[in-house]
Amino acid sequence: MSISQLCMYLAVYVLPALYLFGLACVVLIQQSRRLENRLITAILVAYSFLYFGEFFRHLLPIEYSSTVSGIGLGLISLLVVSLTLHLYIHVSNLYIYIPRIVYPGVFYVPFLIVLVAQILQWRIIPFILHEPRGFWYVPIYNEEYYFVLTISAILTLIMVFILIIGLRKTVNLQQRKLLKFLMVCTVVVFTLKASMGYLNFGEHIPPYTFLIEGIVFSIFISFSFLHNDLLPNISRRYRTLFDISPIPIMILDNNLDILEINKQGKFLLNISDPTDMNLMKYARTKHNKKLLRKLIEQLQLKGTLRDYSLALDNLYLDGRIHISVDAKYVVTGKERIYYAMLRDVTSEVEKEKMIMHMAYHDVLTDLHNRAFFVTHISKKLVELSQREAGEAYFVLLDLNQFKIINDSFGHSVGDQVLQYTAEVLKDATNKNDLVARFGGDEFVLFLDDFNTREDFEGWLSQLRMTFEEKNFIYNDIHIKVIPSIGIAYCPEQGDSFEDLFHVADLNMYADKESLKSRK
Repeated sequence: MSISQLCMYLAVYVLPALYLFGLACVVLIQQSRRLENRLITAILVAYSFLYFGEFFRHLLPIEYSSTVSGIGLGLISLLVVSLTLHLYIHVSNLYIYIPRIVYPGVFYVPFLIVLVAQILQWRIIPFILHEPRGFWYVPIYNEEYYFVLTISAILTLIMVFILIIGLRKTVNLQQRKLLKFLMVCTVVVFTLKASMGYLNFGEHIPPYTFLIEGIVFSIFISFSFLHNDLLPNISRRYRTLFDISPIPIMILDNNLDILEINKQGKFLLNISDPTDMNLMKYARTKHNKKLLRKLIEQLQLKGTLRDYSLALDNLYLDGRIHISVDAKYVVTGKERIYYAMLRDVTSEVEKEKMIMHMAYHDVLTDLHNRAFFVTHISKKLVELSQREAGEAYFVLLDLNQFKIINDSFGHSVGDQVLQYTAEVLKDATNKNDLVARFGGDEFVLFLDDFNTREDFEGWLSQLRMTFEEKNFIYNDIHIKVIPSIGIAYCPEQGDSFEDLFHVADLNMYADKESLKSRK
């Protein structure tokens, strides 16, 4: 053997073998406990042994080539197939459909059978004949060679089929990327096998296509693992905790595609269609999308959010759903990944609203109470003072002979009379007016939406007419509810609550005396 031949063998076989072995060590060091890492390491080491085997085959006389290829290299090639099938089934999550009693041993049964057969000297794998051509000991393209090559091609197509099934079943976007990447890798390997295996290139390329396939496959794996990080990045020891967490958890990429979401998150978002896992799809309404964009902006600005509140349109029931968000983002390479924990606080918000409602509303009539009225009229008066022109009206009502109604018909009827009065006042005012029950049979209003005083007086006459013309009716009881009304003009007769109330109270009692005299 010449020096040039030895250098060629070292360059073609030994250097790739060392590269694959080093790459296997890198993969294993990353996370040695992960099954994916261990399987990839085993595949790379097996390919490394294939390269070393070819190196030593070329150092031996040609008469030993068939034996070395049939026994040693054939077994290692079969082991590569078994390991790759195991890896593909595992990353596709198809192993859950295989009985535990046979998983994962089912992948290694053919290898064990051939190993036992070789020990017993049963020739299951055909021995391929070789001949010297230039630097190489190349196989003779006979029936045995094409048989072995065809079986290898069929196994590669089975691997593609496994990835297709896994791709259809998975809803995890990160896992889908991995399966698509592996599918491309496997299709490339099949193409190399078909184009370089069935065609006879003679001495122009090194013999055996599996060597080139091994380099290509290893480059794909190293690229995916070391650069794109396409292998599942959530450790399985945390998977159970992630899935059983009572708090909805999701992981998003920079495009707001949902990379991971647990069962509670799917329930909260009502995710049933796994084909398009983008968060904006489940937002649907413009209101929801606007709030989610603002959430992302705040998260990008601050890096971490705690108890961030979202009041989203409830897509399945009326009203709003209130969500508290804890979120953080991290940058991996060129991508920004968002981690979010969601908490449905709708019941808490509704309880708080109810408490606030009860604090500022009258329980019987559902009008605002005295505390709310006094607080908000001060704000209204400040706004009024800032206008160049304008007038507001403070109205105080008291129901005449209300004590007689209670004594005659009972407090239950009296309460309904108060509710009737509240409904009349609600119908007569708009949402910007302040209307409140002060206590007992006293009601107070603050109106500032009239263009002129004549308009207000017309409204007041209409209110009196409404009470005159309508009766409160309960079963066979008919009661004409007549209020005494006192008016205070703002700012002419006062610019504070105390002054306006004092003037309106005096005018109300004057109106009450006027009604008595007319009666």
